[in-house]
Amino acid sequence: MNSYSETEYEIFSRSFILREFSEENIRKLSNLNVGIVGIGGIGCPLSEYLIRSGIKQLTLIDGDVVEKSNLNRQILFDYNNLGEKKVKVAKTKLELINPETNINIIDANLDNDNLSTLSNCTIIVDATDDWKVSRLLNQYCLHNSINFMFSSVVKNDLQIIIFDNSIKNKHLCLNCIFPNIDDVELPRCESVGISGISAGMAGLISAQKIINFFFYLRDET
Repeated sequence: MNSYSETEYEIFSRSFILREFSEENIRKLSNLNVGIVGIGGIGCPLSEYLIRSGIKQLTLIDGDVVEKSNLNRQILFDYNNLGEKKVKVAKTKLELINPETNINIIDANLDNDNLSTLSNCTIIVDATDDWKVSRLLNQYCLHNSINFMFSSVVKNDLQIIIFDNSIKNKHLCLNCIFPNIDDVELPRCESVGISGISAGMAGLISAQKIINFFFYLRDET
């Protein structure tokens, strides 16, 4: 079981005195392991605010490098990081918030070969804007009873939904809502644009939804 050090209690003191952060919920928080696939406009603020909220274990998956076009919304990166691997920069910056976090990084795009790196996650977040990856994650989470969050932004429009996969075959899944097998011709960020503020809001809302899910809707982690 994970626990917090005296230093961590000082870092999170203003949160932990809130009524919602009961002793039981603090225990739940310390045991969460969140997998984030895609360290972009949503994944950056999501990972940062999860760490700042007291979550100690993250798995970050992304094979991309930082580009200039990322800088308006991917808040973990700056001009000095151009050309560097996103997951490596993210890990370094997140550990500056809480050096006692355990951040596992996979410098690759998600596929069938590296899906198993997410097997220990309590919840997996799809922040990729890639329907092939979304379907792959949805099926993996269903088959392994891992909770799943789908989070996306195009222009100023947000879509965020969390799926409780704790009970097999008795719940709604992403494929139930979007049953198309192939990726449909939908607007993408590179063609119609994306608001950096909207991406940030999606990351913040996703972080809060994860905490709410385990604090209020689940009896166990």
